[in-house]
Amino acid sequence: MIKYALKQKVNPRDLAQDKKYYPIKQSQEELTLRDFGKRISRESTVSMMDTMAVLEGLLQIIPDEIINGKIIKLGDFGTFRTTLSAEGVASEEEFSTSKIKTLNVRFRPAHEFKVQLAAAKYEKIV
Repeated sequence: MIKYALKQKVNPRDLAQDKKYYPIKQSQEELTLRDFGKRISRESTVSMMDTMAVLEGLLQIIPDEIINGKIIKLGDFGTFRTTLSAEGVASEEEFSTSKIKTLNVRFRPAHEFKVQLAAAKYEKIV
């Protein structure tokens, strides 16, 4: 259940326009890696220690491969890829890597994940 509150906001593209109400997602419970490990262990035949070892390995490998330019596909979960933010230059000769400001990580949910997202239910918080 996605919980939200309504907040009146101005349209930043048209400050003269009347304010409108928009939903603002409310923070809910935070889940830790240990929480995931416990749940996976409960719902499978794998011990908590083995589950945590695999999850920790995943957390070590993904950043290593991301910074090597790899695209990380995690089955029905989705795909992690990188994009660059950089300062533009007038010619190729003017460009150097110092113009690259950040390496961004983007996540795109897979089809099955999108289906689950589309089925989300919402609850207004007063």
